[in-house]
Amino acid sequence: MVKVYSIPNCPWCHKVKKYLEANHIEYTDFDIEADETARTECYRISGDLTVPITTIDGKSYVLSFDKPKLDALLGLQAS
Repeated sequence: MVKVYSIPNCPWCHKVKKYLEANHIEYTDFDIEADETARTECYRISGDLTVPITTIDGKSYVLSFDKPKLDALLGLQAS
């Protein structure tokens, strides 16, 4: 399951979500400004509240829009 921890006005958050959608990757979005539980989970994952954070397997995560790391964790071909 892919999860994206984000905030509404973050351009990098939008970029990650558009990239996942373009690659037909289903994900669940968690707004850490509105959801205290998501904010706590985001901090637990990375030790910070910097967004976006994308988790793939509940253990590995990608900070910001790091396309090579996203591709590697999602098993996508580099383009």
